[in-house]
Amino acid sequence: MKKIKNTKNTFLQCLLIFLSTFFFDSILNASTNIIRSDNISINKQTKTIIIQSKLAIKKGILEYLLVGDYGKTYESIFKVSENKPSDLNFALLLIGCEPMNYRTFSDIKQKKNALEILTKNHKNSLLKISFLCNNKHFKFEELIKNRERQGHKIFWVYTSGFFFKDNRYAGDIELSFIGIWADQSAVINLCSQLKNPYQGNYGYELSIDKQNINLKSDVEIIIEKYKNITK
Repeated sequence: MKKIKNTKNTFLQCLLIFLSTFFFDSILNASTNIIRSDNISINKQTKTIIIQSKLAIKKGILEYLLVGDYGKTYESIFKVSENKPSDLNFALLLIGCEPMNYRTFSDIKQKKNALEILTKNHKNSLLKISFLCNNKHFKFEELIKNRERQGHKIFWVYTSGFFFKDNRYAGDIELSFIGIWADQSAVINLCSQLKNPYQGNYGYELSIDKQNINLKSDVEIIIEKYKNITK
């Protein structure tokens, strides 16, 4: 296996920030507060990212919240075209998020007080994700069935992904944007202690019967920094 470099490496972080500023600032729309790159837009004033997506499947067990059109769509709720995971990574850096080392994330999420540790020590890596479709806002919990237990809090963590030794970004190869079952190549991962859904009646499965969403629906995925969350 090739040796990897984590994006917390100072040189790569600086490179990402430079590239993100160059890439997105070259496609400003009429409002200087809004930056767009295909299906990803950033509101610099509210520090909010919106991704235009489509439903990937109508039923099934889930390992991802969002993948690229040619990614693992058979186990993802949503898919996005045109953009790459590195675009989302750049966007999160632009709104001031701090990537968490994946090994640190993996260690913390196994602890009973994982959410307490994250909110206390890693607040700038935490995100809130919600959705808008047909003028209706809804939460992740309204899209899924938890096959293990109910009532636990949902925390999304910016883990950033990684680079191979030859500087290829793993997320762009795998087309992994947001993982439900933790994926080191994904830009964002869910903090969850649920077990592998392919090894029994574990994890999440899609449940959209109560939502007016179909494969043709346009769904906005709204990503906010944790410190902007008041509820």
